[in-house]
Amino acid sequence: MTEGFHLEQVGSEDPEDECRMSGFGQLALFQCQVEYHFNTEDMRVKEAEAYIDTVLNALSAETIDEICERACEWKNEKMSSDTADYPTGLAEASGREILAFMSVGDVELYRNPYDRSDDTFGAILGGGTEWDAENGMEIIIRGSKVLEVREYLGYGEYAIWDEEEAMD
Repeated sequence: MTEGFHLEQVGSEDPEDECRMSGFGQLALFQCQVEYHFNTEDMRVKEAEAYIDTVLNALSAETIDEICERACEWKNEKMSSDTADYPTGLAEASGREILAFMSVGDVELYRNPYDRSDDTFGAILGGGTEWDAENGMEIIIRGSKVLEVREYLGYGEYAIWDEEEAMD
């Protein structure tokens, strides 16, 4: 039996806020080391590690394809609206080829702010793209469902859940 995913160098991000934690670990989609951030009032370290291991690092082929499709739509829209110099091959990139033009450095993990009993976690994978380096990128996921791939807006958990859904 494997032991599963474990964050490395886990610690408090801010001496003023002992609940804000971060740790480092692999992100399978981009095959890179990232910093994972979370609030211990929302989830324990073991819960964060389990979500990373069983959901974020085990995305289905369909989910990965959806991320790529949405990224390609954004790329095509951005490239058709300006005349910036883009890297060779970006215009033709499609499907999973687009991942080579994207990077992720930080992943924020969240629990539903409107329903603390909701066991579904959410994540925002933050990084950059070759087609919109100025604004940065967010891949917004609830559970394993892709909600958006877009420029960085910084809405945090409020980009994953909305209050109306909690009222239903």
